[in-house]
Amino acid sequence: MKLRNGIITWGFVIFSPLAHADISYIDKTHILNTLTNNIEQQYVEVKKIDKISDALTELKASSEFTHSQSQEQFASLLTAELQKFDKHFTVQWRNPNESQNNKTKRESWFTKLSRKNSGFNRVEVLDGNIGYVDFWGFDELSKNSKNIAESVMGFVSNVDALIFDLRNNGGGSAEMVQFISSYFLKPNTHLNSIYWRATDSIREFRTFDNVSGSIHLDTPMYILTSNDTFSAAEEFAYNLKHLERATLVGETTKGGANPWQFYDLGSGFRAGIPIAKAINPKTKTNWESIGVKPHIETSQANALDVAYKIALNEVKKSVSDEHQIKEINDKLEELSNSAPPKETLQSTM
Repeated sequence: MKLRNGIITWGFVIFSPLAHADISYIDKTHILNTLTNNIEQQYVEVKKIDKISDALTELKASSEFTHSQSQEQFASLLTAELQKFDKHFTVQWRNPNESQNNKTKRESWFTKLSRKNSGFNRVEVLDGNIGYVDFWGFDELSKNSKNIAESVMGFVSNVDALIFDLRNNGGGSAEMVQFISSYFLKPNTHLNSIYWRATDSIREFRTFDNVSGSIHLDTPMYILTSNDTFSAAEEFAYNLKHLERATLVGETTKGGANPWQFYDLGSGFRAGIPIAKAINPKTKTNWESIGVKPHIETSQANALDVAYKIALNEVKKSVSDEHQIKEINDKLEELSNSAPPKETLQSTM
């Protein structure tokens, strides 16, 4: 999650490798000291700051610190150390002397989302009348992205169960999380809160009063997760899990819960530092560093089939149409016949 034009967003930090350049021990020390000062002044998890400062002091005395020869290596070293404490930490370098024309072009997370259908990859109705939505990011909530999301929800408006595939979803906008969640919960449902250290204030996120199309308050809902599920995607899963609105199937997620912002470190370096944290109204905590644990644990590769079988069996309990029942039974048989070697499923339901 990043603070972007006053809008809270969650997602990956994307950057490109650049040409090799040497960095002196003096410069590395200066960058490290500036980084430490910024963390002490800005990082939201105040109780962790002393441990982070100690870790950076130990890093300075290490051979890795001494022998990191390029800016890129040094930035990667700092990032790896900081991400032991918070997955949203990052350190990047860009050559301040490089001309604008020669700089490696980088496409931002949200530019890419906007260019690629707001992250929606695949939307369909599977056999048995099970809706399936696969998307890799939560786009910023704009007129265009809202229209796309409304179209997606409209397409699955008459399904008997719904599977959201977040196995490759890297996050994005908290406002889009709000919007999509509003199709599955009553208006004004408290989803999440964000605490901001700088202002010592809290912002609440609640479902919208009105969304276009059908609302699915009772439709069985399943969310597929993996270790690559990150940030806003984790929030979506975490919120609906603890509101007891969705069943999570797959792997424990990556574990990034804190909004971040860039700070200049000088000499072309900048640090992404988490400046706020999510607080769930039910758990009073979040998924930082530990991830979101699914109700039913299975491998990423098998998650869709596992969730699909559960959804089919759940729908079968409530339908009376003989043609749909036959379709469900046929699909269950097909899934059983094509299943890989049986693995042990762990359920926390």
